[in-house]
Amino acid sequence: MTASIVAATSLLLWPDGYPVHSGPGTAIGSAARKGCAVAAQPSGKAAPDLPRYLHTAEVADILHVSPKTVSRWAKEGKLPFLRTLGGHRCYSATEIRQLADELEVQPTA
Repeated sequence: MTASIVAATSLLLWPDGYPVHSGPGTAIGSAARKGCAVAAQPSGKAAPDLPRYLHTAEVADILHVSPKTVSRWAKEGKLPFLRTLGGHRCYSATEIRQLADELEVQPTA
């Protein structure tokens, strides 16, 4: 795997600084896999507006459904998601908020 793929993958970080795994077969450098603090923290040169990812429970709160429903929708392909190194799903905050805005019911007067 080339260094550019490893570098691009390691830019996807949870808010707490841990890297996000973007799918099967995508590897991150061994230092990041072992939880190395240097590899897990973004450098000062990184773009300030890195994408933010949400946990299943956070998505459930935004969409006003249960976490089980969020997981089922992701499994059915209704919600876009990425997998973490530990196998958990994470969801793009911008895509989820956009979906929530589209689904929002406008009150009738």
